[in-house]
Amino acid sequence: MKTLAMMKMEKNFRAVIEKKYPRNPYEVFSYDHLLEWLTDEFGELVEAIKVKKDIEEAKMECADVSNLIDFLFERLCNEEKALI
Repeated sequence: MKTLAMMKMEKNFRAVIEKKYPRNPYEVFSYDHLLEWLTDEFGELVEAIKVKKDIEEAKMECADVSNLIDFLFERLCNEEKALI
């Protein structure tokens, strides 16, 4: 069984290698983009749980949502550093 941390790392690795996403998306994408992305992923999580009732898919969607929260947090931290 994979942990949430393992799933998140795997998804981030694949996103960079296979999808050519930036290594630090929080430096590239705006708040608006990250929040839209989070909203989409949260909708997929709800669908996996409520409609599909697919536990494995829901766990993968949790990893997506968690990664996006991390990206938003890092963006906030970077802005905070800029103000100091």
